[in-house]
Amino acid sequence: MFKFLVGGKKMTKDKVEFKIKPADSKFLTGRVHKEPLEPEPRREAFPHDRDRIIHSRAFRRLMHKTQVFNANKGDHYRNRLTHTLEVMQIGRSIGRLLGLDEDLIEAIALGHDLGHTPFGHVGERTLCEILNKGMDDMEGTGEDFKHNFQSLRVVDFIEQRCDDYKGINLTLAVREGILKHTKLTCKVNGEEHPVYYHVDDLTTDDLRLDLPHSFTLEGQVVAMADEIAQITHDIEDGIRGEIIDHKKFMDCKLVEKYMDDRGLEKDEVKTYNQKNQIIKGLIGYLIADVYRASNEAIKKYFNHHGEPAFKHRKDVYDEKCIVFSEEIDVLAKELSQNRDNWVLKSEAISKADHKAEYMIRHMFKAYYKHPLELPDYILARYCNKMMNELDRSIIDPDKIRDDRKFKRYVCDHIAGMSDQYAAREYKGLYEPEYY
Repeated sequence: MFKFLVGGKKMTKDKVEFKIKPADSKFLTGRVHKEPLEPEPRREAFPHDRDRIIHSRAFRRLMHKTQVFNANKGDHYRNRLTHTLEVMQIGRSIGRLLGLDEDLIEAIALGHDLGHTPFGHVGERTLCEILNKGMDDMEGTGEDFKHNFQSLRVVDFIEQRCDDYKGINLTLAVREGILKHTKLTCKVNGEEHPVYYHVDDLTTDDLRLDLPHSFTLEGQVVAMADEIAQITHDIEDGIRGEIIDHKKFMDCKLVEKYMDDRGLEKDEVKTYNQKNQIIKGLIGYLIADVYRASNEAIKKYFNHHGEPAFKHRKDVYDEKCIVFSEEIDVLAKELSQNRDNWVLKSEAISKADHKAEYMIRHMFKAYYKHPLELPDYILARYCNKMMNELDRSIIDPDKIRDDRKFKRYVCDHIAGMSDQYAAREYKGLYEPEYY
């Protein structure tokens, strides 16, 4: 029987693990800014990154950011934070089966949506269009906005843990996995193109933007976990919100295959709890499929290329190895398209998206026309000053409006808002207070 030597153990072909854990790679655990050693007992690199993410302000704000339904819909609908925790849980389940580094998976998953906007994906699309093409009498910069790139910007520039440098100085493997959890392209006016951030706005050294997927298996696992969470949990919320007819969901080919493989009958699914169990069972079913298909894909990769040791940017996984089986991949894509049609294009979500777009465009317009309406910390960051050094009298609104950097900082400010804060800010900018 063919065997792999893994971490000092001989593993049968039924299971594949790393010979070299990512935590053992100086390349993957490298940080942009050198740090002194911690006092004993020291935390390992990836758990340390996880802790920095959890203690960040951007992470706490995820609690009040929309996943699909806003908070007014009810307490039991997912928000961006609960979605993040579910991605982490699914990712760790897949990683444990494959023998991967669960600490790295956890850190990437917890940080993957830090750059998401208020009001869900409509906020992302709106900011991208404004920045790229402009609006009213404001010229666009030709740059883009995408939440995975913004998540990287949050951990590299916006969050701060000390006065010595910007950002929270995460390891390369975590930063790369955060960036690659979704596509590196975006759509503007219906045309898809590679996302463009100015060279001064992101640090992308060694991130291999030529690869559309993560160059670690752990990063690929998080991308897959995000996909599984979206096509199951968004649908579960849609059924709860009575936007999706449960019968339509049960008629999907992926659900039918799951039911057949488990020996379940549609007629038996009647109660609320039984309906929920179908979705929960489907998550486990997809995790098991990813494990089997990925196990085979990793073995094939090892046979053709050997296992990367992560010594430099070329010594990485340059092919996608965390995959569904061919049959399940087709069925999962179909369910994802149904999710888009049933939920994201529904009347209720469309109305909410239109209102969110209106608020975001008008907030951006207000800040652009009247930069002094921005809070001190944004202006200080733009001027590269400490808060106590900011002198508002030296800011010339007419001059900074033409600065592409200023427009990016307005994007940063709006993107960082929670739903509630954005709604209050819009009201404060446009509604009189003479009552």
